Amino acid sequence: MTNRSREEELLLASIARLRAGIMAVVCGLLSGTALLVATVWLIIRGGPRMGQHLQLLGHYFPGYAVTPVGAVVGFFWAALTGAILGWLVAWLYNLVAGRHLGP
Repeated sequence: MTNRSREEELLLASIARLRAGIMAVVCGLLSGTALLVATVWLIIRGGPRMGQHLQLLGHYFPGYAVTPVGAVVGFFWAALTGAILGWLVAWLYNLVAGRHLGP
């Protein structure tokens, strides 16, 4: 075994592969929970212009509004979006790490 192959072996062992499925679940739950908590916080806080900026998400997430039902709808939309993005990030990371290091 040459020095170069030993170094490559150590490098391969030190770089962790990301599990895309796990990353999707974690990112989905985090983003869904974040939107749910933000919406509920605005509902509790109340006020005359309650959540005017957060209501703009209704353009991207059909059915979302700063209401209790909208908070649940927003949770599912944000979880789906976060899961897709988390999976893509893990897949891209594994693709790039694999190309630089070989099989």
